[in-house]
Amino acid sequence: MPLLLNGMLSNILIAGGLFAVVMLLRRWIKNPAVIHLLLVLILVKLIMPAYWQPQIELFPAEAVFVEDNSSTEQTDTLTNHSDKQELLSVVESSSLQQSRAPLKNLSEHPAESDSTAQSKLIDLQNKQADSSKHTADSRWMTGFLSWNRLREISFLTALILTWGTGSIVCFLLSAIRILRFQQRLRHTQPASHDLIQQTSSLAARIGLKSVPRVELISANISPLLWVFCIRARIILPAKLLAQLNQAERETLLLHELAHYRRRDHWVRLLELLATGVYWWNPLLWWLRREIRITEEACCDAWVIQTLPDLRRAYAEVLVKAMGFVSQSQQITAATGMGSQHFLEQRLKSIMCDSVRCRLSRPLKTGIAVLALLLLPFAPIAVHSQTETETESETAVAIDTLPTVEEILNGYHANLQNLLPIEMTYRVLSQENMNCITRDQFELEAIKRFPNLDRSEITVDGKVPSEDEFRFMDISLQLKQQQLERQLTPEAIQERLREKVVEQRYFWTDGSSFHQRWPYWSDSERQQNPKLDQGPVWPPENLNQHYDSIKLISWSKANQPPLRHWFGRNKERSSLQASIGNQLKEIPSLHTSAPLGLKAYRWDEKLPTYSLDDSMSKDSDQYQIVGRSQMNGQSVILVDSFSAYPQRSQETRWRMRAWIDPSRGYLPLRIEWGVVDPSNKLISGLSHHLETLEIKQVANSYYPVKIKYQEYTLDYPTQQKRSDKLKPEERARLAQLPIPVIEGRCKTWEVVSIKANQPIEPETLALQFPEGTVYENKIDGQKYVTGKIHPLSPEPEPEPPEFVNFLEQAPPLQIQEWVDGNTRNLADFRGKVVVLLFLGDVMHFDFEQIPAENQQWLEMLKQTIKAFHTKYAEKEVVFLELYPPGTSKEKIRAFHQFRGFETHAAIDQSAPTGGVTNFQYHGGILDLSFYLIDPDGRVIFCPRFWDGELGEMYIQNAADKLSISLDSSEELSPEEGARVSLRIMEYIISEQIDKALAAKNSK
Repeated sequence: MPLLLNGMLSNILIAGGLFAVVMLLRRWIKNPAVIHLLLVLILVKLIMPAYWQPQIELFPAEAVFVEDNSSTEQTDTLTNHSDKQELLSVVESSSLQQSRAPLKNLSEHPAESDSTAQSKLIDLQNKQADSSKHTADSRWMTGFLSWNRLREISFLTALILTWGTGSIVCFLLSAIRILRFQQRLRHTQPASHDLIQQTSSLAARIGLKSVPRVELISANISPLLWVFCIRARIILPAKLLAQLNQAERETLLLHELAHYRRRDHWVRLLELLATGVYWWNPLLWWLRREIRITEEACCDAWVIQTLPDLRRAYAEVLVKAMGFVSQSQQITAATGMGSQHFLEQRLKSIMCDSVRCRLSRPLKTGIAVLALLLLPFAPIAVHSQTETETESETAVAIDTLPTVEEILNGYHANLQNLLPIEMTYRVLSQENMNCITRDQFELEAIKRFPNLDRSEITVDGKVPSEDEFRFMDISLQLKQQQLERQLTPEAIQERLREKVVEQRYFWTDGSSFHQRWPYWSDSERQQNPKLDQGPVWPPENLNQHYDSIKLISWSKANQPPLRHWFGRNKERSSLQASIGNQLKEIPSLHTSAPLGLKAYRWDEKLPTYSLDDSMSKDSDQYQIVGRSQMNGQSVILVDSFSAYPQRSQETRWRMRAWIDPSRGYLPLRIEWGVVDPSNKLISGLSHHLETLEIKQVANSYYPVKIKYQEYTLDYPTQQKRSDKLKPEERARLAQLPIPVIEGRCKTWEVVSIKANQPIEPETLALQFPEGTVYENKIDGQKYVTGKIHPLSPEPEPEPPEFVNFLEQAPPLQIQEWVDGNTRNLADFRGKVVVLLFLGDVMHFDFEQIPAENQQWLEMLKQTIKAFHTKYAEKEVVFLELYPPGTSKEKIRAFHQFRGFETHAAIDQSAPTGGVTNFQYHGGILDLSFYLIDPDGRVIFCPRFWDGELGEMYIQNAADKLSISLDSSEELSPEEGARVSLRIMEYIISEQIDKALAAKNSK
């Protein structure tokens, strides 16, 4: 109901503003048809429900500043009033934390674990509140707010009752008047044949296809057009008609026909509806009056344009018609001759003016566009981002409500009554424009990073070292390229599309658990594949039905109890299953499906932001706030508090739930966020959950559709607020948390559900097919189904030692240089060095190269030659290192084969393939390279490819080269090698160019 009232209030305000504009414009608009149409649109606006209701924030937060002198801690959160501080916030946000992971090798302590950007910012600025200190104040405040809320509800109820009663009375009075007049029309007489012929002739002249009936009445009423039940009639008083001559009768008839031609009778219907709804609004009565005036002016224009020679006769008819009626009459839903108050103005216009009565095509188009924009628009006034306001809160004593134990037990009992339960569900995810705007803001901030000095940046409260700053620069460049890919028009369109991200089947009886889900590629995910639910017994069915399905079963009856089958999908060539007794060893097992379990019996952490997690805490962590209303349901408002991670003394983590006691004590809504000592959200919500649909299953209630709304930091709004403030106010704003806005939304949705559904024991046992290779997580051995003894373990190679990124390059330990000279890395300080390890190349005879290697070697030769040609004169040194035992003649033959020579050396002998080789990358004899900057540090190496950072770099290079990595599996070995070399060539060139640019800038 408040939403409806808000929409109606919005319509009134918009209509009032438009009416004022039209009244101002009527001085310059001489065509009354334009004014009339605009006034009718305003009338329609009043009664038209709006489907476009944007929210307008009232009392924005930037006008409020909270002084907090209790804390002297200085955090490194960002203030958005300068480019530097704005960028630092983005650097500190969790979206860039993963790109900093490789820096852990440069520190003795591990990096801080990832968290959401909102939690981190709030966490750094607040301390844990002492809840006992504020208990008395909180109860007093709750009672005070409840009493004021009750008064507000009582006033609102009285207002609605008064409004509704007036509307009913208004509609009843209008219906009585219409029926009474309809009864009077039973005594009318049909017009004469000559009058009917005259009416038909006039109707044809103004383009009417159907002609209203003309009837005479003996009563002293004004001539009028009457339409009832789609039957149109022109009612003329017989006595007045007898006083008129032929010309006057013609103008009188034409006036009423003009009303019918203009469809003014439909405007009377709109007036009737609007009057019934807004009977109390003076704007409506003023609008009705102006509509009637402009209607008469339009009809006057029709008459004088159609019969220009009868102006005087028409003016005399108006005078006689007004004088004929002893008092002003206005019959409901009828269109007459107008009011006596404006007779003089109308007569002047008829006799002197040349008024248009029709609309041009451009005017019609413009007004139609205006109608499309304004009619569906009704903004809703809302408060700034805070917790959800309940529709009503009644001052009810806490002891009259169910206890916390009763609520929790009721929730668990309702859902456990369904066990064992079988279900398939899916999770849909969709981003909105807030997510796009956040990424755009982050991208703009990253682009400003190169302009910052290292001393202006703090990470975790410290100024980064030169190496950290350099690595951060690389990470931000990769992040920039990633964001640019995600912000293309095509990518944005895909991100805004709702897509299935999870689809699962599961069964549980509270002690055993069985779950299946498909293995999806990106293309299959877009096609929303159907989850296969074929039989799992006998074991051979796994190979027949579940080539790309993962199954997990848990049963205390099985020893070991955990059995995990992950099938014959493309990523697994040998290992197909595992057994164990630690469920936490299996990732992604938990489900957000509400099961009503007080705790998982499998010792797994409950999914965060789920119903079970929210309703399964100790009872002393909950606090009943009172009773309220939500979506027409009487609900119980419950809070749960816990310490915030940084143990701030002034903030707490709050979960607020709206519990429906009439439907299994299910929460209709749950909100999570950080609150201050007065229990108010600090910056907004972190997440919220809404139960969109509840279904009655087996005498219990089950939430079959749940919406999970995530929130993201609203950097753009914070920036706009900061720009409007004075410098001293910006400093105060910087101490406040950044507000949040709605971000990505996920919807958990049940596809099928069966309660009290047993499952076959063979399914829980989950026997593997014959010949399956599986891993025993208990003893760490691999087995084959049907055999008792484990497979022989393969010898584990010693982990190679690598030179770390940004470390000083170790000196070369050379047995002999090919040209006979002596040199080392220190001789090339001030230059960029490309150190090439060429191991496998020397295994071939260049005079008799095997056919399968000719093409690969040719591509390699061209790649190396291109580098040498490009950078030989740019202070870039190429050093080649060959494994021990390589002859100088072999190296010279290779140089002759590829077409150019460079510095080449043979590594010192060692069992692992060379001392230098082992020192750099563990003695692995393959083609690799290291890039060393003018200061002698390794700025690019094979280890760079490890992890997410390397994947991002390769993907960025492939995108710039228009190479699709998704289709690389379909390429031939030769084409795959060519694509790999192109990517490597691009990356190496880019790194060399950056190293040269850094050298020249010093």
